[in-house]
Amino acid sequence: MRAILKTKHHSWRVGPLTEGCKRCVRGEKLVVFVTGVCPARCFYCPISEEKKQRDLIYVNERKVESDEDVLQEARDSRATGAGFTGGDPLARLDRTCRYISLLKKEFGKEFHIHLYTPFNLVTEERLKRLHDAGLDEIRFHPNIEDRKWWDRIDIARAFDWDVGVEIPVLPDKVEETKKLLLFLDRRIDFLNLNELEISDLNEPFFEKLGYHTKAYGSYGVQGSDDAAQRLMRFAIGKKLSFPVHYCTCTLKDLVQMGNRLKRRAANTKLPFDVVDDEGLVHRGAIYANLVPGFGYEKIIEHLDDETRLKEIKELELITKELQPRFKLTDNGIRLDGHKPRLLVGAEWLAKHHASINHPCALVTEYPTWDSFPIEIEFL
Repeated sequence: MRAILKTKHHSWRVGPLTEGCKRCVRGEKLVVFVTGVCPARCFYCPISEEKKQRDLIYVNERKVESDEDVLQEARDSRATGAGFTGGDPLARLDRTCRYISLLKKEFGKEFHIHLYTPFNLVTEERLKRLHDAGLDEIRFHPNIEDRKWWDRIDIARAFDWDVGVEIPVLPDKVEETKKLLLFLDRRIDFLNLNELEISDLNEPFFEKLGYHTKAYGSYGVQGSDDAAQRLMRFAIGKKLSFPVHYCTCTLKDLVQMGNRLKRRAANTKLPFDVVDDEGLVHRGAIYANLVPGFGYEKIIEHLDDETRLKEIKELELITKELQPRFKLTDNGIRLDGHKPRLLVGAEWLAKHHASINHPCALVTEYPTWDSFPIEIEFL
């Protein structure tokens, strides 16, 4: 007899997790944000204002300028698969298929790829292109209150891949969601329920609907957990054919993101970096003219080539000054061309900063491509 089981990932399940979820909770999935463009315009969409309805491409935290950016981020993250999201990847189908084929060609058939899409743009021709490109698992996102495109899921059954549905749990739409679950019986291989979460962009509208966070510091909406339990009990009671997984905000933030950061940190850390149990990197930084302060990350993001090159040249001169003076090898000091800055060991910098005539800081940051800062302590 099936039962609701708690996982070690802060989630709940009825039956087994799908392959995409298994790799996701281990932090092995690359997040490919194909575009922010989407025809569905769901009111609960958690995408940031910077990305929503904008035709931008990101892989994890890296803005994509070339195909090599996608491949390098996969290598840096030691990814064994990818999740294609947006926006709607079908809104930029050529791009989506190219990246699927690119990753499969580089990392092999075992590199597992899943994709999220609403039903708006689903046709047999488009699904065939995704399948032929190598997609392993497709996750549909139906409108709970509008059945008009639900039967498009039947198109996907013609192809050899795993077919599922992934939806947020709306606390006040349990009965409507039950109708969807009944419709999906024997049509899908799995169902993922996501804890409804509030974002900065949708918070004002959520307040009008009476949605509130369940606790201080949480993005999860009050009532979503209870509604998910009711839906899982319903699936058991009706003996529905598919397994169900309830994915919480804690799983996404603490487990999925945490494990991905740890994998990337272990793979990309410099010889002098110290990585803590959360995957955060502790290091020292020496600056030329561009020093962290208000709006620093935005300045770096939009830095023109001329200014960047000028800064790098000055940092190279500082390196030539410091290496012989402190007998630093190449493994003891590195030029970070993205920020730009010089990176050294935190312990070393704490000891020698008084003898360095340049801005110095001890930094704690994510091991992501953009080295997002958590703490900066100037010395």
